[in-house]
Amino acid sequence: MVLLKLLLPVLFITFAFGELLRIQFPNSIGLGLIDLVVFFIFLVWIIFIKKTKYQLFKPLVLFTSIAGVSLLLNVKNFESQQALVSSLYLIRFILYTSLYFVFADIGKQFGEKTKKYMLVSGLMILIIGLLQYFLYPSLKNLYYLGWDEHMYRLFSTFMDPNFAGVILVLFFVFFFILRDKILPDKKHLSYGILILNFVGIVLTYSRGALLMFASSVFIYSVITKQWKIIGGTIILFVLLFIALSPWYYIENTNLLRTFSTKERIKTSEQALKIFKENPLGVGFNTYRYAREKYGDRDKSLFGPSHAGAGVDNSFILVLVTTGIPGLIAYVYLLFKMFKLGFSKIDNRYGLVLVVSLFGLMVNALFLNSLFYSFVMIWVWILAGLTERS
Repeated sequence: MVLLKLLLPVLFITFAFGELLRIQFPNSIGLGLIDLVVFFIFLVWIIFIKKTKYQLFKPLVLFTSIAGVSLLLNVKNFESQQALVSSLYLIRFILYTSLYFVFADIGKQFGEKTKKYMLVSGLMILIIGLLQYFLYPSLKNLYYLGWDEHMYRLFSTFMDPNFAGVILVLFFVFFFILRDKILPDKKHLSYGILILNFVGIVLTYSRGALLMFASSVFIYSVITKQWKIIGGTIILFVLLFIALSPWYYIENTNLLRTFSTKERIKTSEQALKIFKENPLGVGFNTYRYAREKYGDRDKSLFGPSHAGAGVDNSFILVLVTTGIPGLIAYVYLLFKMFKLGFSKIDNRYGLVLVVSLFGLMVNALFLNSLFYSFVMIWVWILAGLTERS
């Protein structure tokens, strides 16, 4: 337990620094400091922590097993280095899901501290993002490292405004629902944080993040039967659309931009075409290499792009890599997560989990957010805390 007391704050600090603490090795292999921290937490849990029963154990084992089998069945189609990179991601996925088991076992002891750590981590991401927006508004000079040329948008420590937007929405949902427990008797400070958080989401100019925010507000209003919130959100978005219109002449900040939309549709169509020829999947996390076999190579001028390993739809990505069995297993896993959240809906954590998952699923139709490392870490921690709340 002493080790966990040391590792938990380190986990959330490294989380806040996002991609900045990631080392990129040759051959598309990357390692983040947070991966090492999660690994050590996993070891402590395995060795020292008493285990309990877990509601998501079977669906997790089912999906990871199918993902592993899909990789084994297709390993002959790829070079040894490509198979190694793909298998490393499966190991990383398993490591991230282990956080669910860890926090399910330690949630009662470390729940209060974890809430504070998540607050500090979210605030760090928000503050760094706001400073970045004004002091370092363009990623153009890092294009040679594989990052997209995002300009005049908040991308914080994640080097991508779309993923930064997703994390900020998750933080908004978490803090909005738990604000009375995290900062009791500090109503004005709480509202100040929420307003700044919303401003941060807006400054990402990510339509996916804004849609995720609207979807989260919608499901929260339905569950809590606070219908006025929906009306207020609609008015807010209309005013927001009008307020941002003077910046629409810049492609990056134009909420009506069509280029990225066409590209997302193109990647989805391409993935579905590959799936039709491989109904059992091309292998978990092998899509980058499978795509190259079909003649679509990474067009980045300076090496592999950080966006090259997936497709802009998490569900299609699961389908094309793990096939029909994998998609069924993954949807079943999500269903069980929703069931877990609704079983604890009277508890704030259950509500946070359900609202976060609903918003994420909507966002995942346009961005591979369900398999983004930092999203998985956040969501699995929430699932663990929900189980033991």
